[in-house]
Amino acid sequence: MGEVMALREPTSGVPGDASVDTQETGHTLRDGGRILVRSLRPSDRTELATQYEELSPSSRRLRFFNAPKHLSGSQLDYLVDVDGVDRFALGAIMLDEAGQPGVGVARCARDHDDPCTAEAAVTVLDSYCNRGIGTILMTSLVDEARAHGITRFTASVMWENHLLLDSLRAYGAVVVPDEPGVAAVSVELPRESKEFVGSALYRVLQIVAGHLGGGRPRMSTDSRARDG
Repeated sequence: MGEVMALREPTSGVPGDASVDTQETGHTLRDGGRILVRSLRPSDRTELATQYEELSPSSRRLRFFNAPKHLSGSQLDYLVDVDGVDRFALGAIMLDEAGQPGVGVARCARDHDDPCTAEAAVTVLDSYCNRGIGTILMTSLVDEARAHGITRFTASVMWENHLLLDSLRAYGAVVVPDEPGVAAVSVELPRESKEFVGSALYRVLQIVAGHLGGGRPRMSTDSRARDG
């Protein structure tokens, strides 16, 4: 998977059973491929576990910081725990491939101390990067967040990644201390999804992609990456 923004698992939490928006939207990629973007479902749990198993140890660390070898039941519960109010997760499904596999996920979780802020993450499978899937997922996530009163996304970056943090600051992101070894990065959302390309959030994601590695955009300490 290619990680654009890292979302850390909380220390506790149980899956919610609130009603979740099930709207599905089709998109055509720039290479002609077609994807369906829809809310993540509990039935996606097994596929998420399988995709995690495909990550290298370094990729797992960049995704989860303190990464386990396998995702536990509670971790998988958290990843599919969406309520459409405070926690959103959207999946991208390839419509033109056998089995219609899931190839990417965008998610955010509202900060209860600051309800206008949510921690966000976008993940796209390595073999599907550079096709615009990450941009579509993030644009869709911005729409969901804005519709529910969220105006700012945050993400976590390791302090050791000085070059990335300096670049993020230069493009409008606010960087503040979080927990030991980790910085919290925040950026304002565009007012409308049509303003996403060219917005501060888009520029920040492009900076992340330019600094991190091998076609796998992640917020941490590797080399380079590209747009999902």
